[in-house]
Amino acid sequence: MKILVFEYITGGGFAGQVLPVSLLAEGRMMLQALLDDLKFLPNLPALLPLDDRCLNVSLPRGTEVVPVAQTDDIKHILTDLISRAGLIWLIAPESAGVLTGLAQLAGAQQKILLLSQPETLAICANKLSTYHCLLANGIPAVETLSLRGLHEAPFSACVIKPIDGVGCEGSLIVENPTHYPAAIAKLMNHESLLVQPLLAGQVLSLSCLFKQGRGWLLCCNQQQVEVRQNRFSLQACLVNAGYPQLTLYQELVDSVAAAMPGLWGYIGIDIIDTPDRGPLILEINPRLTTSYVGIRQATGINVVEQVLRLLDGDPYLCFSNNQPVLVDIQ
Repeated sequence: MKILVFEYITGGGFAGQVLPVSLLAEGRMMLQALLDDLKFLPNLPALLPLDDRCLNVSLPRGTEVVPVAQTDDIKHILTDLISRAGLIWLIAPESAGVLTGLAQLAGAQQKILLLSQPETLAICANKLSTYHCLLANGIPAVETLSLRGLHEAPFSACVIKPIDGVGCEGSLIVENPTHYPAAIAKLMNHESLLVQPLLAGQVLSLSCLFKQGRGWLLCCNQQQVEVRQNRFSLQACLVNAGYPQLTLYQELVDSVAAAMPGLWGYIGIDIIDTPDRGPLILEINPRLTTSYVGIRQATGINVVEQVLRLLDGDPYLCFSNNQPVLVDIQ
């Protein structure tokens, strides 16, 4: 059996287009980390489409690289590669339905997709839907409103972001409510934007495994975020940062697993741990995240191996390391 590994940015998703600098570095790191994990699984050869501008990667033995030229049709290439693989591992943004569309492409050929259920992907791809799901299940989350029709600032300080954006992409901070009307007047497509309060607290992510209503917390990561020209910019992640509230975070993971039983495989949960209300969920990422890059070095856990274990049973989490690891993005 072969595994198809497709990372959207480096794998040809932008064939014929300019590669997005802001996402390329993270995409490269996640892909290389996944390939490094596969090196410990020599009996699982990989099929790897790569944009011909992104061929410089370290490969597991037996990997078949499929170069993607700028004139190639990536959908056609993927359809062929999916037919040749038994397992499919996708790393792609939720924005514009990219991840969901790729999952449907693999699902049409009835392959084993190492990803959450389609209806759960759709919820996670829409931050407003995610908030409503969490709210309905009594799970603490950052209040999230559609920007449409909100002509006055709903909070004393606001963060405006795309409803399906990735990470800090497209975020806009409006700290003074009197500046809010002018700020939103400059924005297009209000129905595709949302607004959240700007909160004080530690910006963290939880790296987890999920399967059929159960969740396992692998580590807690500190997100090192800067504000540049009223926009958030992720600079680095301190993986396995070591917080005393890990039991509380596991309880949060358990609640999410029960509320969204379609979550499966590796999941990243972004939270802000506030001084007055405790941890609040910002968003749920149903795919590899940047923090994944440092997990094996930080904990000794091979995420790829453990995700494959989920196909037949529970993960075997032996934490042979326990150290923080800095993943520098910039």
